[in-house]
Amino acid sequence: MHRLFFCFFIVPVLVCAQSQQHWVDSIYANMSLDQKIGQLFMVMAFPDGNDAKQQHTIYQLKKYQVGGLLFSKGTSNQQLQDTKRYQQLSEIPLMIAADAEWGMAMRLQDIEPYPYAMTLGALPNTDLIYALAKRLGDRKRLMGVHVSFAPVADINTESKNPIIGVRAYGDNPNRVAQQAQAFMEGLQDAGIWSVAKHFPGHGASKLDSHRQLPTINRAKQALDTIDLFPFRHLFLKGIKGVMVGHLDVPALDNSALPVSVSSKVVTQLLQNELGFDGLVFTDALDMKGVTTSVKSPALAAFLAGADVLVMPLDIEKAILNIKQSYYNGEISPKRLEHSVKKILQAKYIFSSHHRSKNQMIQKPLQNTYYDAYLRNQIAIQSIVKVHATQNQFPLSLSTNVNYVALGVPSSNVFLDALNDHTQTTEIPTHKIQVVEISARPIVVGVFANTASPWNCQSISVADKALLSDLSSYSNVHIVIFANPYVCAQIPNLSSFASVILAHEQQPEFANAAAKVLFGRIPAMGILPVHIK
Repeated sequence: MHRLFFCFFIVPVLVCAQSQQHWVDSIYANMSLDQKIGQLFMVMAFPDGNDAKQQHTIYQLKKYQVGGLLFSKGTSNQQLQDTKRYQQLSEIPLMIAADAEWGMAMRLQDIEPYPYAMTLGALPNTDLIYALAKRLGDRKRLMGVHVSFAPVADINTESKNPIIGVRAYGDNPNRVAQQAQAFMEGLQDAGIWSVAKHFPGHGASKLDSHRQLPTINRAKQALDTIDLFPFRHLFLKGIKGVMVGHLDVPALDNSALPVSVSSKVVTQLLQNELGFDGLVFTDALDMKGVTTSVKSPALAAFLAGADVLVMPLDIEKAILNIKQSYYNGEISPKRLEHSVKKILQAKYIFSSHHRSKNQMIQKPLQNTYYDAYLRNQIAIQSIVKVHATQNQFPLSLSTNVNYVALGVPSSNVFLDALNDHTQTTEIPTHKIQVVEISARPIVVGVFANTASPWNCQSISVADKALLSDLSSYSNVHIVIFANPYVCAQIPNLSSFASVILAHEQQPEFANAAAKVLFGRIPAMGILPVHIK
């Protein structure tokens, strides 16, 4: 039995490992210094059909022989065509990455988005998170993508965080760790390498690292128990990659420089102490969080211990800096070999895996019944009952209601959903005072612009005043189509008959919220963050 196990399982693994090492060693042995350095870089490509941009990408592939591409805004069909074209032009297979936290719609304009991470963070368990990530991974693989810059493993403890916010699962380290693990496993079971970000944690930031360098003022112990917790968990569970953020974290390095260029953080903490041996990616090296404080960001990040240098501001200068440092002995041959061979090993695995799976196909991102099912189930299971008064909630199906919309609803879907359950009369806000409020229940829809996770979501002063007036009545129900932090802006929240959090302005959430409001389905969601 042991001999059979060795023959059927151990021997193929050994042969595969030997084949991989042989391929990596042979490729590396025949590479010039320029080719080796080029492998370290991942540059942006734009699948928007613009010929000048395409020619610029081709120029970078030929002149600098870059190792990877990260696609930005455009269309799915164009990205599919461009990926094939660029792969054919590259002597060494390209590593193709996607910044697609809520699906390829994060960058592609012709794709329907999936819910944000914080919406997923409200789910009662991780089953749907895994299923969604597996689906996203399958779709990415059919687009020729190898690496996904997700999950966001940040603990969003700062409610006014301008750049993370709903991109994070929440503020509970244990729940975030489990949810990020489910997302990682879904991607990697689909053959996509998952990259957790933004190490060592961007969730406590009050600044956007694209614009300036944020400072994370946490003590080392707090970092260990909060911010580092999900990353440590993911490393133990086998995540393939990690992205280091451009953050000033004095408790880890008091140089006032970004930790992305700190060997104390990238090499000593991340790789030595935490034992991470996967691919280390930088956050984009054109971000002001690093360019305003570091003279040669790509070189500094590589010296700190990064493997893949993403989107340098000036690639020619970045390559020249690394080459000069190699010649003067600051970068040893062994150090360069270490990162380049890690990249080549990954590419061998990408090539082998993608050959064994379905090849790139036309229209791989076309929606199916399964995509609709996933969106619907996520909406149904994520609705949160923030507050409810006994005997006032849920609403009776035999009771007609008035409806008031605050903010900017993207459609009338919620009103239509209410009408599916009972007769609903919409009341303009300027007429609410002349309506006999106590005569029938009032449902107030509070709408924020959820089309982008970076949109400011808040309730206007006038709407807060109206809500304050309505809070004196016992039959007013609030449904919030916004991020959880908007709950804190509801005046006298516990005075209302009910307050429901429905997260996003997609039709599935409107329909699910109406069903919860009328007791057709239970509210299964859990608040993903603490509301002050």
